[in-house]
Amino acid sequence: SAAFSPDGGVLTASDDGTAKLWSVGTGECVRTFGGHTCPVRSAAFSPDGGRVLTASKQGSARLWEAATGRCLGVFSGHADPITCAAFSPDGSMVVTASQDAMVKLWSAA
Repeated sequence: SAAFSPDGGVLTASDDGTAKLWSVGTGECVRTFGGHTCPVRSAAFSPDGGRVLTASKQGSARLWEAATGRCLGVFSGHADPITCAAFSPDGSMVVTASQDAMVKLWSAA
């Protein structure tokens, strides 16, 4: 997946287990969000652009601080790969959907 940040950067999910933040102006990778051990299938910005959410085929999602790349938390509990993940409109919750036919809500606070 790919998403624009509120300030115009681009976030991409990758098969190498990372998500990357790219500068549209220079085309350079600004930050790499690593830590997943399987391909990342979903990557999204929080509504305010301050956090990044990634989700992988290993069945977990991770919450990151966008400015530093620091991992703020891990959401585990799916038995199969997560196919998509998103923030609530106010950024307080995260939703993940998986091939295990489950949708899970998580606190992003």
